[in-house]
Amino acid sequence: MIALLPFSLCLIAFNCFALAKFNHFKDVFNKRPTKQQRLILLSIAWISILLSLLLCVNKLQGYGGLEFCGLMTLSALIVMVFYSFLVKFTKLFNLLVVLILALSTLFFALNGL
Repeated sequence: MIALLPFSLCLIAFNCFALAKFNHFKDVFNKRPTKQQRLILLSIAWISILLSLLLCVNKLQGYGGLEFCGLMTLSALIVMVFYSFLVKFTKLFNLLVVLILALSTLFFALNGL
């Protein structure tokens, strides 16, 4: 349960990286993203991936980097499957990921750092 917040941050990051690409954005929303939308998506992606790294390293010190690599790999695999094979379910997937992020953040805040 403690790795849910870094994992959901990785999912958000790779999801934003995927949506920042023209073809993926067009597949999901039936239009091309504007330059400002792409910059916002890329900013959110980099911020969330860095937060995930900081949480992993803060929690496990030396092994946090290893956990972070595993979380990134799993997140990239899940996002790749959704954008390659399950494109019609990506909006639902995005909503689910945001919900998981909100719940894990709430759980993390209630239990303290």
